Amino acid sequence: MRVTCLLVAAMVIGSVVPSAGQVTGAADAPVPTVTPNEDVEPRVIGVPGAMTLGLAGYADRISSEDDNLPLNLTLQVDISRFLTKHIAVRGGVVGAGALGGDPDALPTGVGVPSLHAFAAANWYFTPGSMASVYAGGGYWAQITARDGADRGSILGLAGMEAAVSSRAHVFAEGGWGFGLTKTEDGATRQRFVARLGVRVKL
Repeated sequence: MRVTCLLVAAMVIGSVVPSAGQVTGAADAPVPTVTPNEDVEPRVIGVPGAMTLGLAGYADRISSEDDNLPLNLTLQVDISRFLTKHIAVRGGVVGAGALGGDPDALPTGVGVPSLHAFAAANWYFTPGSMASVYAGGGYWAQITARDGADRGSILGLAGMEAAVSSRAHVFAEGGWGFGLTKTEDGATRQRFVARLGVRVKL
């Protein structure tokens, strides 16, 4: 009986002493789980389904008791959407126009300050990076200061777009093409356009 009690006591002491001597250090503490902030967006040009809005404008007017001068407007508005990883479609209104004033004193026709509606499709070469070159084609049509039939213009476009933050981009774009309506002498009109602006993700 005494031997049995001694064996039981030895087993109890053996199980208590190691656990009492064990020291938990800082390295043994559980590592907290870091959850990524889902509100932070990647700084990239575009992904399928992404939309951006570009907006810029300028207005000025000079008036006096002797003059009936118009309000001059310069406008740039466009909306873009990525249909695929590389292809984005875009449409908007750009140009300059006048509101009010003497209608007989305002210039009209091809090549005068006017507003144009446009639609375009572009291929972005590296849309998953912070900057991308793009190229494509578009259609432009004059919507103000017209003085006759005008079927618009077809242009080839090329540009560069860069992300300055997760939601704001800057871009520069140029294009060259030809008008679909010829002159009275049968000549083809050539057209050059250039734009510089900012786009914001929607």
